[in-house]
Amino acid sequence: MNIPSFIKNNLLLKVTSANTLLVLVRMGFALISQKALAILIGAEGIALVGNLKNVIAFFGQFSILGTSNGLVKYISENRDDKKQLNNLFSTVFVFSIFAALVSFVILFFLSDTFNDIIFGTDKNYAYIFKILSFIIPFMAVNAILSSLLNGISAYKLYSKTVLSTIIVSTFLIVLLTFNKGLKGSLLAISVIPLIQFISYLSFFSKRHKAYINLKELFSFNLSFKKQLLSYSVMSVVVILFINITDIAIRNLIENRISMREAGYWTAMTSISKTYMQFLAAIFPLYILPQYAKINTTFDFRKEVKKIYKLLLPLIIMGMVFIYLFRDLIIKGLFTDQFLDMTSLFKWQLIGDLIKFISIVLSYQFLAKKQMTYFVFTEILSVLLFYCFSVYFIDIYGTEGIVIAHFVRYVLYFMVVGYILRHSFIGENRSL
Repeated sequence: MNIPSFIKNNLLLKVTSANTLLVLVRMGFALISQKALAILIGAEGIALVGNLKNVIAFFGQFSILGTSNGLVKYISENRDDKKQLNNLFSTVFVFSIFAALVSFVILFFLSDTFNDIIFGTDKNYAYIFKILSFIIPFMAVNAILSSLLNGISAYKLYSKTVLSTIIVSTFLIVLLTFNKGLKGSLLAISVIPLIQFISYLSFFSKRHKAYINLKELFSFNLSFKKQLLSYSVMSVVVILFINITDIAIRNLIENRISMREAGYWTAMTSISKTYMQFLAAIFPLYILPQYAKINTTFDFRKEVKKIYKLLLPLIIMGMVFIYLFRDLIIKGLFTDQFLDMTSLFKWQLIGDLIKFISIVLSYQFLAKKQMTYFVFTEILSVLLFYCFSVYFIDIYGTEGIVIAHFVRYVLYFMVVGYILRHSFIGENRSL
């Protein structure tokens, strides 16, 4: 078999192979930024940086009212219909204006409250939230353009924009952290969406710009309002729950054990997010558009089996490698001070493996607009995580948090499997 030819003719492998290079580069630059943060601000500072990232993650989705998955779906379905695309982008443009105004009021005028909740009453970083209040419109543009690239499966251009953002962001984080310490880290992270916006403007070709008619944006057409809102409110709720839970668990570790241990868990999750990026891009770039086209249970079963067959062996080998060389990874990414987090790897890795297996199935909820199932399973997952964390932390310490991560995804997989049982068992039927 001609392997390069096989990869060339297989969209999943093309997306995966292109994304592999991106993840390797991301990991390389993560090494630089994480090392700088570990040396210059320590585990305690990394915990606070983690809280800020959760805030940015929420507002990044709220900037288009949580419609990114809906955008990918409808862009994929209407990529050859310019009129429908114009209506779609005009609708989300109206959403983004509303979200930007609401976000500005919340972040700017409640900056002191956010400071007390996110960083603590003994710290004064309220200005970070005022800066973020002006960054929201750029987050919206980034989310729209990212959805466009995912919807048309333009994975090469997507990789270029992400890569350039990573390079510039890493340089800025290291520079400002070296000069300003924790203040510099927080400032650098808060302006990353602006860097991403500049990357999109730099790399977008005339061919891709043709998908968006700027004049039509200002027509304020809301013909896709109903379709997008079916994704919107519930998605925002899910995203809010996820990020609030991360902050709550970080505060739980700080209160029950120490701020340093909260930093170790944050460092573990940052490693997890880095290698899970290998998988993250596959879902919007390949899985969501493919599932949106599938109309029978036979085709759904066939697609799921293909994804598992191609990717699970690679994922398992990668996770075994990470586990075996965890000490070297910790020393490379952080400092010897962080070696205490070695015990967190086992349960985090196993939990992430089950998470991937589960999400391959649950993305069907998004593709078929089964938002009730999507919201139910996601919020159940978040609540299970927090409840098990509260229970296990008193028994196992910080390791109890990653055990909770594993347990919640076992239960999540069982619930998703039960809901989708008819898609795998029985006759071929329409979805």
